Amino acid sequence: MLRVMCDRPLILLLVGDEPLREALGFSLEIEGYAVAERPDGRPVAAVIIDDDAAVWPDLGGTPTIVLTGDIPRFLRRGVRGVSLVEKPLLGDALSERLSEVLHRSSP
Repeated sequence: MLRVMCDRPLILLLVGDEPLREALGFSLEIEGYAVAERPDGRPVAAVIIDDDAAVWPDLGGTPTIVLTGDIPRFLRRGVRGVSLVEKPLLGDALSERLSEVLHRSSP
């Protein structure tokens, strides 16, 4: 289980692949975010979902980033209102997209 810090923006990380989830969680914590692996009632700043996730929760307008290895296939599925980051994750693509998403959603 990832450590959760209450004074940092909380990122809900819905990634089924354990090594990927652990690596992403570690990276996000180093960048100053708190990370949770399941909803627990606290306000969430953003959600990161792996396109391979079997179940997506009702996100209720929470800023969402989807990690996908096939952007055209994902777009054909008709899912809208999410930001996409292409896998494999290279450089700072996820970090930059998360910053953009959080900046757009802040009052």
